[in-house]
Amino acid sequence: MTETETTEKEERKCRDCGAQLGPGREDRQYCDSACKTNFNNRRRREQQKGEETSAERQLPELSIPDYITRIQEILLNNRKILEGLCDEDRAGRIRVRNLIGRGFNTKFYTSEAEPTETGNVYRFCFEYGYREDENGMAIVICRKREVA
Repeated sequence: MTETETTEKEERKCRDCGAQLGPGREDRQYCDSACKTNFNNRRRREQQKGEETSAERQLPELSIPDYITRIQEILLNNRKILEGLCDEDRAGRIRVRNLIGRGFNTKFYTSEAEPTETGNVYRFCFEYGYREDENGMAIVICRKREVA
């Protein structure tokens, strides 16, 4: 063994914490399994974060007509989902997570009603509205159409 080979072995350091690696396998890269797990988890988080930002950048810029069409599609989908959950004379109930699971997009609605006497605020997609209660439920109602 030459002097440079001995020096290289002594200077091997853990990829996670930077501590000098003691005796063991020649190809060892970590102090122990905890350092290996920590290093790989951190690397995976950084890769996922990079993928999210690159995915955000890859969204194509929509033209104004396409943008408006996309919003209309979302609103009509929201209305269709709410319509299936209530009758004109009876409110419906569904867990908010289940509502979202059906494809409902809570960011888009056509109007927001004035708060009720109890402070509840309904968001409407055309004539169908919903509000979230303190238990994670969505109360779905139907109001009379304002335009004939």
